[in-house]
Amino acid sequence: MRHLLGEILRFGGVGALATGVHVGTYLGMLSLVSPQVANAMGFLVGVGLSYVGHTWFSFAGSSKQAGTGRTLALRFAVVVAVGYVLNAFWVALVTEGLGWASGWAGIFIACGTPAITFLLLKFWVYAPR
Repeated sequence: MRHLLGEILRFGGVGALATGVHVGTYLGMLSLVSPQVANAMGFLVGVGLSYVGHTWFSFAGSSKQAGTGRTLALRFAVVVAVGYVLNAFWVALVTEGLGWASGWAGIFIACGTPAITFLLLKFWVYAPR
């Protein structure tokens, strides 16, 4: 239980930093590009930070037992794709579905996607093989 709590806390720290960079980039770019382009830009910046942080810090113990670097990177890329689709969904839901101001999508990007991502990383990407 203590190990899981440590992973959650480390994941939260890395995730908060990556999410903050993502949402900050998203919000900062809204006056220059469309909401979807702003989301894509923020997502790409956050994902690089995420991979390094989660592999070397959040799941450092299990990442060494989770498979080869290539397999790990491929699984991480799949989770990134799922996360991107989720974030694009949040932006579409907020701006097109609900008709709200585009900034509100940041709340969904910051809360919904990280919870799903943790589960995928913990039990699939970094699960010891």
